[in-house]
Amino acid sequence: MASSHFLPTATRTLRLLPRFTTRHSIITPTFTPTTTTTSSSHLLLLTRSKHTRTPPHLPIGGLADVDDVRRQLPPNVAQHLDGYPSLINLPVQWGDQDAFGHLNNCIYLRYFESGRIAYFDQILRPHLSQHAYNSFIMARAIGVIVKSLSCKYIAPCRYPDILTIGVRIDAASVKKDRFTQSAVFVSHAQGIVVAEAECCVVTYDYREQRKANVPADVVAAWKKGEGIA
Repeated sequence: MASSHFLPTATRTLRLLPRFTTRHSIITPTFTPTTTTTSSSHLLLLTRSKHTRTPPHLPIGGLADVDDVRRQLPPNVAQHLDGYPSLINLPVQWGDQDAFGHLNNCIYLRYFESGRIAYFDQILRPHLSQHAYNSFIMARAIGVIVKSLSCKYIAPCRYPDILTIGVRIDAASVKKDRFTQSAVFVSHAQGIVVAEAECCVVTYDYREQRKANVPADVVAAWKKGEGIA
C-alpha cells in the first residue's frame, strides 16, 4: 500500500483500485490519493484576520506611541478603555498558553508589568527631565518598588489574539509615599475585558534603603499626564 501523509491543511479523497499481478494473485488494494491543498500560511492569515479583527499595522509593544495605539483600536476594544491614558498592545504568544489551552494566569502579571512600565514612559516621561525620569524609573535615587498586586480573571484568552492593556493611576490611591496602578486587559478576538489588575507601588529611596515620599516633580508629571488640574 502506498504511503499517504495527511496534512492538517489538505483534503484527500482515497480511491480503492484493484491490482492483479497473476491469475493466482489476490486483490491488492492500492490507495491513490487525490489531494486538494490550501496554503497553510494563507489559512493562518485568514484565521488571524478573523480572530483578531485588527488593522494590518496595529502598533505593538511599549515603545508604540499611545495616540497611534488609541487611534487604531477596533471600536469594540476602544469602548472598554475610556479613562485609561496609557495603552499597550501585546500579541498573545502560543507558548504563553498552558495545558488547558488558554493564557496561563501568571502571564497576565507579566503583561501587566509591561503595561505599568509603558505607563511611566507614556504618561510621566514627557513631563520630566531625563535625569529625573532615569532616577525615578531606574532606581538610582528615589524610585518605585512593588508592595502588592492582584489580578481578577474574567474570561479565558487564547492564541491567536492581541490584548490591549490600559493602565491608569486612580487619584484616590495617591498618598505621600505610594499609589496604585489599575489595569484592564481587553481581548481583540472577543471584544471584552478578560482580566483586571491592581498594583500598589511604594516609593523607595534606594540609596538609604527605606521608604520615601513620592517626589514632587513626579506628582506634577502624573497630574499633567493624566490631565488632572
